[in-house]
Amino acid sequence: MCQHEFMEREEKIQLTKRLIAHVDNDSTDYAEDMLVVPFSAFNDPELAKKEVEVVRRFPHIVAHVDEIGEKTGSFITTELLGTGLLLVKQSDGSVKAFSNTCRHRGSKVEFSESGCKRVFACPYHNWAYGKDGDLRTMPHADGFEGLDRSQYSLVEFPCEIRHGLVWVIPTAGADLSIAEILGAKHDAEVADTGMADSYQVRKETWKLDMNWKITVDGVQDTYHLCQLHTKTVCNYLEGNIVAYDHQQERSWRVVVARKSITEVRDADPDSYDVRDYSLANYTVYPGTMLVTEPGHFEIWTIVPDVDDPNVSYCTIRLLSPKKPETPREERILEKNWELLMETLHAEDWFVTKTITDNAAFGQVNELIYGRNELPGQVFHKTVMADVEALDAARAADAVTAQ
Repeated sequence: MCQHEFMEREEKIQLTKRLIAHVDNDSTDYAEDMLVVPFSAFNDPELAKKEVEVVRRFPHIVAHVDEIGEKTGSFITTELLGTGLLLVKQSDGSVKAFSNTCRHRGSKVEFSESGCKRVFACPYHNWAYGKDGDLRTMPHADGFEGLDRSQYSLVEFPCEIRHGLVWVIPTAGADLSIAEILGAKHDAEVADTGMADSYQVRKETWKLDMNWKITVDGVQDTYHLCQLHTKTVCNYLEGNIVAYDHQQERSWRVVVARKSITEVRDADPDSYDVRDYSLANYTVYPGTMLVTEPGHFEIWTIVPDVDDPNVSYCTIRLLSPKKPETPREERILEKNWELLMETLHAEDWFVTKTITDNAAFGQVNELIYGRNELPGQVFHKTVMADVEALDAARAADAVTAQ
């Protein structure tokens, strides 16, 4: 039995029963009906612009805590949806996220990928900012007499460390609480996995020639597991079998049964942890997936390109519950990574790239998401609803402005 308690006892029992019943009946959790999505949703430039605006309003993972040093003033620079970020460790151990943009003439403030500094000075005119983002000094300040420095701090974005991950909403002034977004139940489950104390083994980012929703679809979809992945993950996971739980408006949990789950059909519920017989995917809308597997975690961050609807970016982090201490532990993690890479490059992305190719020239007007593709339906319905809300807000603003 695992040292951690993955979930409350009754939840564990019921989840195990649900998964085994689906295996026995070759069934899954179903949507009420099929969903039809216009094929143009994957390459419409105007829709893509609206979706980028929507995506900017929600949290994304920009770092694992291992990527930022422990000392006060430790920093990294990165990019999220075209916005340069400067992430800085504060005196209280928190991390603040700033736009890496000088408030004087707009130059990048910090050019290094990482380091540790007390002051960040723009190289153009040497305006200098503290680790808290406040404007501290400027050469020849007499030329700016009357300037209220307190109004010219670095632009700060909502930032939170949760489950060992640094989350940012690239919109100033937004509210951010990952615990509230996940919901108490699922947040507690993720906490109980020990993810907050995890060690980052690997991290890689890919620029993909496909719409971001296609990329997200691939991670949400279990229908294809034993259709496409016959030589890889189908050896370990049951295809087209999902226990779906939607606790909050914009987060949900997808649990996939491992082939071994029937081994505990009649076992004492206190003798095993269902996490050892399943894969759980905690999705934080729009494009973040916290995937828990026996022995490791996968953290996915998927975002659209800000200009091209046929391009997206996918970052995957492989985490271990603790830093590997033996060559065997290192080999196991490396094999997990190699299996994931084979699955993605030779199978998933090889095939799903053709969806983008066909969106423009396949002469198909609509796509069908079956009742057995419940997570994908929820994702697309949520995106469509948010775009509609954006359009309605713009229309209301236009009327007010008249």
